[in-house]
Amino acid sequence: MLSRSEDFALFLGRLFVAALFLPSGFNKLMAFSTFTSSLAAKGMPYPAVIAGVMVAAEFLGPLALLIGLWPRWTALALIGFTGLSLWMTYGQSGLNMLLRPQQSIELFERLAIIGGLLFYFSSGPGGWSRTSLR
Repeated sequence: MLSRSEDFALFLGRLFVAALFLPSGFNKLMAFSTFTSSLAAKGMPYPAVIAGVMVAAEFLGPLALLIGLWPRWTALALIGFTGLSLWMTYGQSGLNMLLRPQQSIELFERLAIIGGLLFYFSSGPGGWSRTSLR
């Protein structure tokens, strides 16, 4: 059983991580065809399918995170989305970017987001969530 301060900290953590994804997911949802076109321009196979999965993860995932629904599945979906966006951004040069930390701040920020989501995966949503109210 967690204390009220721990539940509050977990809630704030969920809120802050959701704030990273939700605005971008909403913008991609509103400009879905533009996002699909950008994926096609990068040479991604099946850009409409990949765009649909990514928009669903980036928009619905933070909503589930805020509410505290399906914590493990939500964390895994957002980790997968973040990993896929890292691969799309850096591709094969990702390892080289790890060796040059001054030039790869964004890479390390995304790795930190994955770390926070792994904490969420292991700790759960806390007492202030839909999951704990069942």
